[in-house]
Amino acid sequence: MREVASLKTQAQLFDQVLEQRLDALLPQLMKREKTSMWIVMNREYNEDPVYLSLVPRMCRNARRLSTLVFYLDGDKVQRYCIGNDRDFDGMYTVVPWDPMTQDRFEILRETIERLNPENIALDYSLTNQFADGLTKALYDEFARHMSPEIMAKVFSGERIVTAWLETRNRNELARYRAVNELAKSIIEDAFSRKVITPGVTTTTDVEWFLMEEVSKLGLVCWFTPTIDVQRRGCPGGRISDEIILPGDVIHCDFGIQYMGLSTDTQRIAYVPREGETEIPPYLQKAYDTTLRFMDIVADQCVEGRTGNEILLGSMEQAQKEGIKAHLYTHPIGVHGHAAGPTIGLYYRPGCPVPGTGDYPLYRNTCYALELNTKVCIPEWDGEELWVMREETVAFTKDHQLDYLMTEPRTFKMVK
Repeated sequence: MREVASLKTQAQLFDQVLEQRLDALLPQLMKREKTSMWIVMNREYNEDPVYLSLVPRMCRNARRLSTLVFYLDGDKVQRYCIGNDRDFDGMYTVVPWDPMTQDRFEILRETIERLNPENIALDYSLTNQFADGLTKALYDEFARHMSPEIMAKVFSGERIVTAWLETRNRNELARYRAVNELAKSIIEDAFSRKVITPGVTTTTDVEWFLMEEVSKLGLVCWFTPTIDVQRRGCPGGRISDEIILPGDVIHCDFGIQYMGLSTDTQRIAYVPREGETEIPPYLQKAYDTTLRFMDIVADQCVEGRTGNEILLGSMEQAQKEGIKAHLYTHPIGVHGHAAGPTIGLYYRPGCPVPGTGDYPLYRNTCYALELNTKVCIPEWDGEELWVMREETVAFTKDHQLDYLMTEPRTFKMVK
């Protein structure tokens, strides 16, 4: 029976890691990104995408106007919450505010003047939605209350936002494995005779099973799961909302959120015909092609390379080896489609991605290694099989990717 940690335990684990990140990781990242001060400002129910990753778990939303200030002071970061009486469990110094006599923007200006930072990062960006959480109204109010000297120091916080959201510490990486193994156990049940009766069960039935299992655990899918099939004689590709039949190749795309981390997994399996007890060799051969392409992508992952460089290097090597490949890998973590380097897009096969594709790869970051190969199957009268895979991985060493879920090297059978 699957179990998840109690809400209290989840909150405690989240807060423990958050404090570690604020104490040890944030100073490193602000130094790396040459950020003297970072201000995150948002209002209740219109939170900045980065806000909930910066506050304790029980802070489910901003409170009225919530403003966090981070000031790099040597090897430490001074952390302030401006004019908010919420209890942040000692993680922030709360700057008091008298709503009857004081304006919070005036308090913010006085704090900035006292600390006198070299520069000030605000969350606005044309190309990165995670760093574009500051609304125009709040920016205008900020600008109205600040001096010209302060406004001259303002720049886009895109780099520090991305760095904060994408970087995982050791404890988070260990927790991420448990989150992915939970997702794996749900997929394994979905791809079994517990759920699938060939000739009766539909792909939609399996989608609802996935969603119901996640709901029973008190968790959520961060996107609606999809199930489709490929079968001989249907060369159009993936078929959805269909009865699952013997001989089908079934595919899922499934992701959950648990303890502040997201998973994203695609798996395929074979529905055996009567009397079949092993995977047909041609299917395993096709699967091996995708496994090889995954290894090619891993080898291209070197710190400092951009997403576009990894994309082009991977596609060039696949072409040399005669692999018909498609690569569309994305960062993952706090969000499903997360901050960091984009490595190809599904709807622009093989094309560099402006903006996020130019962002470099850093260590201790995580990705949904999402890709497919198309393999001609003689046993299917020359039709192509799409062998799709997506695995949550961590980049910690050059030329390697660390799989955060037990990686299947064989084609699975529904049984």
